[in-house]
Amino acid sequence: MNHYTRLIIALIVLLGIAGSFILYLSWPLLTGTTIVLATRPVDPFDPFRGQYMTINYEISTVPAIEDAKPGDKVYVALNPDEDGIWRMEQATLTKPDQGIFIRGIFRRTFDDSMRLEFGIEQFFFERNADVPTRNITVEAKVDSFGQARIVNLLQNSKPVEIEYKPVKLTS
Repeated sequence: MNHYTRLIIALIVLLGIAGSFILYLSWPLLTGTTIVLATRPVDPFDPFRGQYMTINYEISTVPAIEDAKPGDKVYVALNPDEDGIWRMEQATLTKPDQGIFIRGIFRRTFDDSMRLEFGIEQFFFERNADVPTRNITVEAKVDSFGQARIVNLLQNSKPVEIEYKPVKLTS
């Protein structure tokens, strides 16, 4: 086999691997159902990690499930209320056969509740952005496996308008 053939095979393998990662991360956005999730007060961004905010969802705290251990997958069945906000119907360790659900990871327990993470707890944005943190809901897409991706931040049911502060140049 000559060097060009090996190079082409190596490039095809690398592109295939990169493409599969992109497809995996994009799958919920391409095939998912759009839902709106209620948030609890949002933490402001951290100057040490860059411009982002931590989002705490209403569905992140669910009643404790018997025999659940930290690290277990937990499926939260969702139904919309009259305002179009998707609320928890039930949480279980088994994947629901039908309906819309989101998959989380059980992280810790306190009292009679479990804390879940869904992989959509952080929202990054550009530097010098002024992002509101009150009355925020999150528009997300959830695929048939329960994976979720953030589509948009909403404030009072409208997309959040991010304002950018002017950058001061020093001479």
